[in-house]
Amino acid sequence: MNLRSLDLNLLLVFESLLRTRSTTVTAEELNLTQSAVSNALKRLRLAFGDPLFVKTPQGMLPTDLANSLAPPVTEGLALIRSALEAPQDFEPANAQRTFRLYLSDIGQLIFMPKLMATLATEAPGVRIVTVDTTPREAQNAMAMGEIDLTLGLFTRFSSGFHQQRLFREHYVALVREGHPTIRERLTGEAFLGAAHAVYRPTAGNHDLFETAVEQWFAQSGRQRHVALRMAHSMGLSALIAASDLVVCVPTRLGRALQAAADLRTHALPFNGPEFDISQLWHERFHADAGHRWLRSTIFRLFHGED
Repeated sequence: MNLRSLDLNLLLVFESLLRTRSTTVTAEELNLTQSAVSNALKRLRLAFGDPLFVKTPQGMLPTDLANSLAPPVTEGLALIRSALEAPQDFEPANAQRTFRLYLSDIGQLIFMPKLMATLATEAPGVRIVTVDTTPREAQNAMAMGEIDLTLGLFTRFSSGFHQQRLFREHYVALVREGHPTIRERLTGEAFLGAAHAVYRPTAGNHDLFETAVEQWFAQSGRQRHVALRMAHSMGLSALIAASDLVVCVPTRLGRALQAAADLRTHALPFNGPEFDISQLWHERFHADAGHRWLRSTIFRLFHGED
């Protein structure tokens, strides 16, 4: 028998007859007329090619086929009821759920320690998986439900996504302690004459800042000396501490790198652009209770840290 040819409402009648052994009680239970129940039973018999229930002094007794159908039908309907009647609220203390986040290595340094410490106390059963991909692939994965949330500097997402600003970010210059030409403050001349390391993570739209730097060099009539280009911050603190390179990084990354090596941050000698760091999610997750809880938790932890 083809399942598509069967009205699944008939299975409610089947299940009730199994329990009640009575077409009258089934009609009352399902709020149907007795003739509607009789008609449903007729359709079930036709679909399965079996009487299914036989009228006896003890009531409507199931046939062998009906008994064999009873476990999968009752279990299937129970699963459907459980899904439909499940509470829509998300209880973080008891939740067992995995969220997949797309963020750069900067994001992992900035967001993950505080977020994981909060989850450990408020939602110990919630797990986080970070995803390494490109912004374009991330959009497709979010639309497919494979990534829950994106955190960082993203300005080119298409329609169908929601965005919430968390904080404002700007860049600083990072150098080693004892740098030969950059001491108490970073002058324009020192910045223009220094050898640079360029940190450009694949996640986010950090090209916007690098474009501003290149424009400032062009306006100054100078050629920027880029000695190194990096896509990841791993080892960046050790590299800067062991060289005379200058690297421009977001302020929060600068603070994190300072904690790992003998480094100093300086304000840039030009008016660099500022950026909104946001969380983004696809419309498919907008009303999800667990997703709403995660977004509100991230907003509570990081909003206003300007």
